[in-house]
Amino acid sequence: MAATGTRRAARAVARSAARNPAFPAAWRVIYADGSIPDGWGTDDGGAERCRRLLEAENVQFINGRADPAKKLLWEEIELLLATGA
Repeated sequence: MAATGTRRAARAVARSAARNPAFPAAWRVIYADGSIPDGWGTDDGGAERCRRLLEAENVQFINGRADPAKKLLWEEIELLLATGA
């Protein structure tokens, strides 16, 4: 899944995921275009590990980018949080 919305919100989520070891499923935070950020998890297997984790969740990659059908927009995330889904 990739979250997109305002650039400011996306950066805040990415910073939190990168700095907080307790952040749940940090490998799900990738660029909105489906690419894995350079330097992702350099101390923990890097981009290859991120891709393996996503593929284990049935995310397919097309031309090196996560399937856009798996992307969640910020508004969709808010709705999920509001409904407790």
